[in-house]
Amino acid sequence: MRDQGHADENCEERGMCGVIWDSDGEGGAAGVGALLRVFRAAAGTRLGRPILQREVADALHRSERWYRDLEGGVINRPLTRHELDTIGALLGLDRVQRRALFLVSNGGGLSSPETQDLPRISDELRLLLDQQPFPAYLIDATWNVLAVNVSMAALFPWSAAPGANLMRWLLLSAEARDQHLNWEADAEVCVRMLRDAAVDRPHDPDLQQLIRDTRQNPAVHDLWTRGAADFADHYDGHILQMEFPFLGGQVAELVTHVMQPAGLPGCRMTILTQRAPQAPAGPQPVQEK
Repeated sequence: MRDQGHADENCEERGMCGVIWDSDGEGGAAGVGALLRVFRAAAGTRLGRPILQREVADALHRSERWYRDLEGGVINRPLTRHELDTIGALLGLDRVQRRALFLVSNGGGLSSPETQDLPRISDELRLLLDQQPFPAYLIDATWNVLAVNVSMAALFPWSAAPGANLMRWLLLSAEARDQHLNWEADAEVCVRMLRDAAVDRPHDPDLQQLIRDTRQNPAVHDLWTRGAADFADHYDGHILQMEFPFLGGQVAELVTHVMQPAGLPGCRMTILTQRAPQAPAGPQPVQEK
């Protein structure tokens, strides 16, 4: 039997230390060791050379064996703030990736599905939703549609159906693929948000079921496996290029504006505005000599 340390070192030299996000096949977030391997591999790809375990260990002022045990799951304790900052700086992690590493290290966020009440939409919030001239909708933490205004229901009839779920529609329906002209890019952002939610709420059964269902789709499963280091915690400002067959094939660019109602923690209200078409550049004035 080969020595595990030599196996890891050889694996690093070949650049083959890839890991799957969900090691148990259940769609949940992997442990801190697996996430560290994902981030280290992504940093190596970005820099054009492998980032070895001993480099991270040296930055942490730890032995290579200690860091190998950390990635291997032998060491199981929360990372300190100094360790998180050091790893984040060395591997070039952005804000959302550092947050994900913190959440995985600490067993998720503070929210617990067992302690959350069912969202109750106040009359004032519904009034705000209904008075929007643009399509607008309200979703819960698992992307279940709680309410839509008239414009949203007219433009996206699926959203007004009982049990509508934004993620299920966008990632799994043929209708979404037809309407989203850049479906793969839009779906990739959704997968990044699901990945972030999984580390925030690792024990949320509805979320885990949503992830399992989306991963069964071959095209979506490919997005999960090829971007394991990518996370997103919002959809605000994303531009959607949409085609609406029932409006004669009209094409529009919609901009998402996401707000979080203070009275409904975890819920989000999104307004879709139409992006004004860019005016063609006119002839440049001739400068006098």
